[in-house]
This record gives sequence, structure tokens and C-alpha cells, in this order.
Amino acid sequence: MIKFNHSGDKMKIYKAYKFRLYPNKIQQELINKTLGSTRFIYNTMLYEKEKLYKENKMTKQKFDCIKELPLLKQTYPWLMEVDSMALSTTIFDLGNAFKNFHRTKNYPKYKDKYSKNSYRTNYIKNIYKNKVYENIKLDIINKTITLPKLKNMKIRGYRKTKEIKGRIINATISKETNKYYVSVLYEQEIKEKNIIPKTIVGIDLGVKDLVITSFGEKYENKKYITKYENKIKNLQKWLSKKEKYSKNYYKIKNKIKETYKKLKNARNYTIHKITKEIVSANDLIITETIQIKKLIEKKEMSKYLSDASLSEIIRQLEYKSKWQNKHFYQIDTYYPSSQICSHCNNKNKELKDLNKRKWTCSKCNNENDRDINAAINIMWEGLINNTKLFT
Repeated sequence: MIKFNHSGDKMKIYKAYKFRLYPNKIQQELINKTLGSTRFIYNTMLYEKEKLYKENKMTKQKFDCIKELPLLKQTYPWLMEVDSMALSTTIFDLGNAFKNFHRTKNYPKYKDKYSKNSYRTNYIKNIYKNKVYENIKLDIINKTITLPKLKNMKIRGYRKTKEIKGRIINATISKETNKYYVSVLYEQEIKEKNIIPKTIVGIDLGVKDLVITSFGEKYENKKYITKYENKIKNLQKWLSKKEKYSKNYYKIKNKIKETYKKLKNARNYTIHKITKEIVSANDLIITETIQIKKLIEKKEMSKYLSDASLSEIIRQLEYKSKWQNKHFYQIDTYYPSSQICSHCNNKNKELKDLNKRKWTCSKCNNENDRDINAAINIMWEGLINNTKLFT
């Protein structure tokens, strides 16, 4: 996750570094207790908010919920065994869930033991008698991390990284099947530079080929969903035959989770590789604006569009461009990039059949590859709208 905050000639980047975590048995027990405690706090506060609204048509604010934490700790003493900061941030997460509900219409759901398991703790730094005390410490050289209550643990990841510059904001500890991870969020500063673009690329996005550039390069869609689809189906068949909530039931459920994780990792690796290559090689990246939600409504396309992760490609191109002081621009959604001949600007209004991958222009007789032609048109449209960058 990377966020941006501009201040003068410097730009603040909020970047998360994710590591595999290797806790011992006692630390594993404490992590599991913390996950259970944060889930309990989240569900309890959600229930109380709903109850208050039903009975009195009133809403309970997050700071009112935090004030109730000491009383809950007295009632349930096991809450005092875990990181107190994790319990507080859980309440803020619930508050954010209700904020998002007003925007997205997705009502906050109760958390269960077998859904996503994670908790977050904030970084605290104190100076006492000229000694600095920090509750989160990351040692990238020795591959260790210190976390509240858990103390020192081994980590793995970022083998080539010798130093991470910046200020720690928080750490998120997660459990995926039987593996543990920690994601450390840093605030970093980079200088903003006004780069006059020298290399420019137009990008057309698709399903058969994920990315097609105005240079004629095509990045193939590996279609990972087809690779893992049958395995997931077979595992789900086995799951349906197992006695619910039995040991074998959860064994199969964990295998399904692991398979989905492999699918996600393979997809993410490909997308990161493509976007890194494009942003490193170009100063101005121009792409189309795609309304993914509308396209996914088409049943015959939904599975392959979800697998292609086009919105994730756009997101990565945008933040990686900003991070490297490059320029990123999206043209209008309804610009007919596929219908215009990139050689003579003639528009073929009848060219709407997606199965027609090549077409000959009726005006200049040039044979156009549908996707490369669209990428070239996207590049020119973006250039026309960004002439100020070259002055």
C-alpha cells in the first residue's frame, strides 16, 4: 500500500513492507489471543452500535467506544493479556467501516474466526532519561522485528534491502492458514522533480493480452484462474462431503485458502513485473479509463476480467509513476480508440465487434492491429491533453 501527501517540493510516501513472521509457540499463542480479542471487541462494539440505534435511533461514536474499553477489561480479564493498542485500533477500524458504508453501501459485517485474521498496532516512541523507547523495531540486517507484547521475532523478506529509510507508522500482524506475516507501514519523503517527458507510451488494456503498448509490445495474460480453477472445484467438492466443523472439514478449507493464496501471489507477481518495466522505461504513461464494474456485469466476461485485474494494473502504474516522479494520465472513458485509424485519423463507427482483431482502413488502406492501433490513439489523445508538460 502506498499513499501520497504533498508538502512543498517534497512528497510523503506511505509504503508498507510485508515480511513472513516466525513466532515461537508462546508468541503464536499470544498472536492468536490478540486476534481473538480484537475480533471480540469489533463484534461487541458493532452489536452495541446496532442495539443503540434500534432502541434510541442514536449512534455511538468511536471515542465513546474507547472509553468503554477499561470496563470491558474488568469484565473480561483476558483482554488485559494482549496489546492494548491493538484493541483501540480495532474500534477505529469499525468507525472507518461505517464511514465506508455511507460511501460504498457495504454494511460492516461481524467477524468470524475463519475469515481474514489480522490486527494492527501503532508505533509509539518515548524518550526517558535520554534513552529512546520504541514499541516497534525493525532490524532489516539481522532479519528481526520487535512488536508490543511479542518482543523479538525472526522475519524473512526483502533479501536485497539493506536499509529502510523513514518513520514507522504502524504494524499489521496477520495469520493466513498456518503462516504468520507482519506488514510495517513507513512514512518516507522523496523530492518532487518536474521531468519533461522524453519517452512516452500509450497503453491499451485487455483480457487476451493484459497490456498492449504503442510500441507494439504485448504482455500476455497468463490466465492463472484456468490453472487453479479445477483444483479449487475439486477441493470444494471434497469440502461438501466432509462433516461441517470437523477436523477434516477445516483441513480442506485451509487447502482452499492456500490455493487461492497461490493464485493471488502468481497474479500479483506478473502485474508488478509488467508495471515496473513500463514505468522504469517511460516518463509519460497514458492509459484508458475503464469502468470495470460495468464490464464485470457481463457474465461471459466477468471471470476473465477479474483474473486480469485491470484496475490493479492502473493503480500500480499510477502510484509507481508518482513515486518515480513520472507522469501518469488517463484519457476519457468514451474515447473511441479502437475505431480510429492511427495513420489517417479516419473513424470506422461500425468497428464494435471485439472478435475482429485486425481491420483495414477504408480511407488509407492501412492494416491495423486492433490493440496496438488503440494504444497509439490513446498515446496521441493523452499528448494532446498534456502539452503543458513539454513547456
